[in-house]
Amino acid sequence: MSANDDAFVAWEEHIICHERGSRVVHYHLKDTFGDLVLAVIGTERSIRHMTYVVSDDFLEAYGSNESINASTKWRARREVVDWLTSMVSNEGSPLHVSSSKQIEGSESTH
Repeated sequence: MSANDDAFVAWEEHIICHERGSRVVHYHLKDTFGDLVLAVIGTERSIRHMTYVVSDDFLEAYGSNESINASTKWRARREVVDWLTSMVSNEGSPLHVSSSKQIEGSESTH
């Protein structure tokens, strides 16, 4: 997907590390070609307190705008989900998938 074609059709959540106190979660946006773009990285700063930041790769590919830049941080998963959902094209049906289970409003036809 080119940086000029900003049509995302879904987002996915991948748990990278489950270890308590060191949890890491990656949120990817899926483009119309099925390619995943790492958009947000969540890291556990202390037990059960996560910090979420936009990935450098996403900023390099798609740039900053009024809603996202290098200093954008979220402290709640819900804020990340809201932003990811806003990035998903209205043309697609969003599929929210974690590494082990379906989550939130997924309408999968498995």
